[in-house]
Amino acid sequence: MVNTLIILVIIVCVLALAGTLLVTKKLDDNYERKKSFSSLSYIYFLGLPAIILLSVLIWIFV
Repeated sequence: MVNTLIILVIIVCVLALAGTLLVTKKLDDNYERKKSFSSLSYIYFLGLPAIILLSVLIWIFV
């Protein structure tokens, strides 16, 4: 069980790193600080609870 969770965490981290590197390679000519902050707010305030909930559900049912 613990090994499965460790493997799942490693896979998620590798995918997050790859996604971050792909996004940061692209130059944005229309960069706006307010727009960027808004996007990050959505990621942290909506995405993070969803990821935590999904992780708890996987932990309970696996």
